[in-house]
Amino acid sequence: MRQNLAVWMWVAQLVVMTGCKNAHSKDKSAAQPQPQAANASAPVLTFAPPCANVQVAMAGRATDPALAELSGVAASRRLPDVLWVHNDSGNKARVYAIAPSGKRLASWKLKKVPSTDWEDIAIGPCGTEGSAQAASCLYLADTGDNRNDRTELHILRWPEPHALPAPGEDETLKVKGEVEIFTFALPKGPDDIEAMAVLPDTRVVLFSKRNDATSNVYRVTLGEKPLVEMLGTLNLRDETADHGEALRVTAADLHPDGKMLALRTYGRVLVADIGELLAGPADLARVGLTRVAWRRWPQPDEPHGEAIGWAADGGLWMLSDMALPVIWHAQCQVALPTAPSPASR
Repeated sequence: MRQNLAVWMWVAQLVVMTGCKNAHSKDKSAAQPQPQAANASAPVLTFAPPCANVQVAMAGRATDPALAELSGVAASRRLPDVLWVHNDSGNKARVYAIAPSGKRLASWKLKKVPSTDWEDIAIGPCGTEGSAQAASCLYLADTGDNRNDRTELHILRWPEPHALPAPGEDETLKVKGEVEIFTFALPKGPDDIEAMAVLPDTRVVLFSKRNDATSNVYRVTLGEKPLVEMLGTLNLRDETADHGEALRVTAADLHPDGKMLALRTYGRVLVADIGELLAGPADLARVGLTRVAWRRWPQPDEPHGEAIGWAADGGLWMLSDMALPVIWHAQCQVALPTAPSPASR
């Protein structure tokens, strides 16, 4: 009897010890970092609806010598208070993360990618292949063509980083497995394109820079062989006589809700609810683009306005390609009513 009791006590002790060991192993496993694939579920920041009653204020100034000719800006959808920017042609193939104050936070070197004339940067959903595991992607337009002689344009796309590297350390992005490159030609020959917006379905809309207060609009379906459509021509004329240099399109961004487009020219900041028009049938867009009801927002007092991007508060970030550029924030307080698109009128 005593022997049986001793055996049962020994078995019970063994069970308790084994259970504790397993519990400890589970806790230790749970504390381990998640694999990179968990990147897909990284939170995406919520952007407030576009607003009215805008007041433009200086948020900061970029004093880093590397940020000497900024040409595009996009507010991160993963990292609060982070702006993605890049320089114009003739500079290193790098994308920078900066704070609204203008402080350089980090940089990414893009190796072996086209960099003829980078003109705009945007954030949108990722595609169905290499970047599919990310919640959002960065798009970069290598589309500038001041001489109107380029036979190939490029759009680069890669997953938006979910963390910044250590200060002073440049990250390197390689083409293979990291950066997708989409190469295409325009259907009617060369055109100088400095503005880009990304639709919710990953198609890209490009806007040309012209001298007659208009802008040709192209839609690109990305893929192994991108499909390029010319949607029509935007009419930017208004009641003023200032229709030359002031209305040359230099930047664009589509609000994350896919509706409100912000367009920047050298002398205007224009917004219009035409996202659905840009995503719809090409024949409707061709007509609707000629009679867009633009709302004019206050613009910063600066020359060579080259960049615009929606801010998380419903306002806009803006900057120029001048040395020591100011980071401008169009702050707004009252929600902007959504107007029907021209196609539905």
